[in-house]
Amino acid sequence: MTTDQAPTVPPTDRGRRTREAIVDAAAGLMEARGIGATGLGDVLRVSGTGKSQLYHYFRGKRELVLAVIDRQLEKVLAAQPALGEGVGGGPGDEVRAWASSIYELQRDGGGPFACPLGVLSGQVDADPGWREHQAAAFAQWERRIAALLVRGQREGSVDPSRDAGEMAVAVLAALQGGLMLARVHRDLHVLALALDAAVDHVRPRPG
Repeated sequence: MTTDQAPTVPPTDRGRRTREAIVDAAAGLMEARGIGATGLGDVLRVSGTGKSQLYHYFRGKRELVLAVIDRQLEKVLAAQPALGEGVGGGPGDEVRAWASSIYELQRDGGGPFACPLGVLSGQVDADPGWREHQAAAFAQWERRIAALLVRGQREGSVDPSRDAGEMAVAVLAALQGGLMLARVHRDLHVLALALDAAVDHVRPRPG
């Protein structure tokens, strides 16, 4: 857990809609431009909200970035239903199916290839609270992947002798690296290679 938390959700529907508009606008701008290049004035203009509304929900840009990290994590997990808590598919290779869904998501998006959460990683060192919050978001994603791998261990498609949490870190690292290189090279085949390597990494080892 981090010591810095994004502000709590407003109790009213109107308040929630206003706060969501602010966070969505900030998330879109920061994903496209970067945290440093996004000012609060930009967020107000895109969200169609006023300064008093923004400061009602956030004490400043520092708190807004924490909320953006949360929103980006929500976006990532919503696009990967196989990682949902309590999800259990039928017989089959769930890990391979998950990897294929990641590839298809990027392919259908048409590029430039990127992770909504990962694009912030090189920018959060400017504030220790941001970095810790970003690390906690990735840790939550890792736990979801680990749960998928545990199901794979039960099915026999994932090596049962290895720690699912450690394998999840390796899988997520491969995904992030694959996305970064696919973006640089404008070549989705790079991501396919990284995902194949991740899936092969967790396979049962020959006896």
